[in-house]
Amino acid sequence: LKPFSQARRSFLSSRVCVPNIIIARLYCRRVLPRGTMTPAPATTATTAPTPIEAWYMTETVTDQTAENRCVPNEPADSQALFDLGVLQFHVPVVDKYPQKAVPWEPSGIQDPALKKIRESRGYNYADIITCSEECLPDYSNKLKAFFQEHIHSDEEVRYILGGSGYFDVRDRNDRWIRIRLHAGDLIVLPEGIYHRFTMDEKNFTHAMRLFKGVPVWTAINRPADDHQSRQKFITNFSSLEEEQRLRTDIADCLRSFYTFGWCLGSSGAMSAKVGGAEDAPMLVTPSGVPKEKLSPDDLFLISASGEQLKIPTNEKVTKVSDSADIFEALYKRFPKVRAVSHIHSVNAVLAAGQEEGNILRVRDIEMIKGLGIPGDQVLEIPIVENQPTEPMLVAPILEALDKLPNAPAILVRNHGVYVWGSSLDKAKIATECLAFVLDVVRQQRAAVPSAKRPRTACSGAKVVLLDVEGTTTPITFVKDKLFPYAAAAVGNWVKTAKKPDVAAVVAAYEAQCKQDGRSFAGADDVEAVTKEWIAADRKVGALKELQGRLWRAGYESGELKGAMYDDTPKAMERWVLDGRRVAIFSSGSREAQELIYRYSDKGDLTDYLSAYFDPASAQAPKQQASAYVQIALSLGIAPRDGHFCTDVLGEAQAAKEAGWEATLLLRPGNAPLPENHGFRTATSLLDVAL
Repeated sequence: LKPFSQARRSFLSSRVCVPNIIIARLYCRRVLPRGTMTPAPATTATTAPTPIEAWYMTETVTDQTAENRCVPNEPADSQALFDLGVLQFHVPVVDKYPQKAVPWEPSGIQDPALKKIRESRGYNYADIITCSEECLPDYSNKLKAFFQEHIHSDEEVRYILGGSGYFDVRDRNDRWIRIRLHAGDLIVLPEGIYHRFTMDEKNFTHAMRLFKGVPVWTAINRPADDHQSRQKFITNFSSLEEEQRLRTDIADCLRSFYTFGWCLGSSGAMSAKVGGAEDAPMLVTPSGVPKEKLSPDDLFLISASGEQLKIPTNEKVTKVSDSADIFEALYKRFPKVRAVSHIHSVNAVLAAGQEEGNILRVRDIEMIKGLGIPGDQVLEIPIVENQPTEPMLVAPILEALDKLPNAPAILVRNHGVYVWGSSLDKAKIATECLAFVLDVVRQQRAAVPSAKRPRTACSGAKVVLLDVEGTTTPITFVKDKLFPYAAAAVGNWVKTAKKPDVAAVVAAYEAQCKQDGRSFAGADDVEAVTKEWIAADRKVGALKELQGRLWRAGYESGELKGAMYDDTPKAMERWVLDGRRVAIFSSGSREAQELIYRYSDKGDLTDYLSAYFDPASAQAPKQQASAYVQIALSLGIAPRDGHFCTDVLGEAQAAKEAGWEATLLLRPGNAPLPENHGFRTATSLLDVAL
């Protein structure tokens, strides 16, 4: 008998470590076969208790108070009860409790060990009852009722204060296991398990009943297979074979990660869902256990509601990983995710630490396919700042994933990385592939000449100002995708949008129509006027504002993706690495600009952009020099320190007049330029000379 091994882990259901001064009074029971030599009953806090005994029962029961053992005896070992979620504690009774108290409050009796269990498991209600022929009216019928097979809609918890009795539970093969309880034994039966209770030949049990919240003692007699509590029990405990396989695979996986240097010390963690249900329980690794020494039995099984269903038997395992809260949050955010790994690799720390923005972008590396990213796309991994504890990371992680909902991983600066997959195998593969990618990123950065590394000063332009259509984005995207989408969506928007939003649009349209000298019939006329202005390619602010609203809905729903030339993100990244700022100037609203780059087909590019300008914020149209004077003032630069890229000659001329440098982009579909226009040209942003 190891007196402290399970005592430490036995009330960690709230992830609380138990002070040794309290542990010294607790013992978790081990099942022994009949006839095994056992210590004497506990009389003091340091005396080992009588080990608990359990056995399989005979099919036929003539006297429920008898032992009803099979012949020969079939002991039920501790693993059998562990697999069913039955928790057992031994808390020596330290004082004289009342015979009956409903409810009971510990006014004169102070038992810190019992108090710790109650607090850690949330048992805020307790009462005390005595079952005997003298104390229980209608004793015979009550005893028969107790022995009726049933379930409860909550845990059933009994702390035996005196006497003895039996709890019977059904195993996975529907066989009865009888558990003998003596004074000091505390047993927790999980919600939804088929069970029954009876007295033994002594006909005396003095017990405390513990409960979470308002007590509900109603028994739900069998058959109750369709009851939600029974279904919850099946969800939590029925996938034993899968659970055992996952336990082994997780331990093997983390031992492998340790050999790569990703889980040194006792760092790193892993979790996997057991079963296919969305509310299936999860296995979670412990805290403080070296991963090269991790055993399959060291893992915790935690329900979707956060209850610890199974607790490790290893006496060195005292606490579940602090990453459990993050695992739980990721499973709720991504229902298809079934496993998550967490590693502390050097390359993960370097990659996040060297990235100035909040997103690591990787392209043109074959191994990104292992994270579910097509080879011609961009891997985007959000980066969050580290926090004092892992639970404090949950909110920033979820906020970052709101912006990048398709991310396959998340980096924590100066800490490590979390990686997930639709199975444990896929999470392992994704982790290994990401580790390879991060190693490549580190080596690529180390090979970049010093002139290409971020710095506070750079030669040439300090700001690159970009047009959208025909410059960063194919000119056909706006005319063939955005404009038709807005024309098709405006009618439904007018009918379903909030009244203040519609009123604002109506007011803007009315003012523009008055300026144009045409009639306007209010909200009923918005759809027709919008389509008319779109067809005429009007650049008026009222239209641009409404288009921004319509396009936002399309981008956020995934119906729209901002089309970018392949060189656009590469050029932006290069300029930012060179210490330059990148800004946008377009006739579209600033909201529309932000949307097209946030939801681009090359990923979220907004981290590269420091400002957005439209004619309203520039206080002039794009072909007036004063617009570029105002933009220079807003950016805090002299016009000579800015470089404007556009496909429109009149815009380049206006920028030059204001003192800016300018380059004309020659893209497919752009309007032809006259000869001898006097500006440098480029077919790619990567070729723009700054």
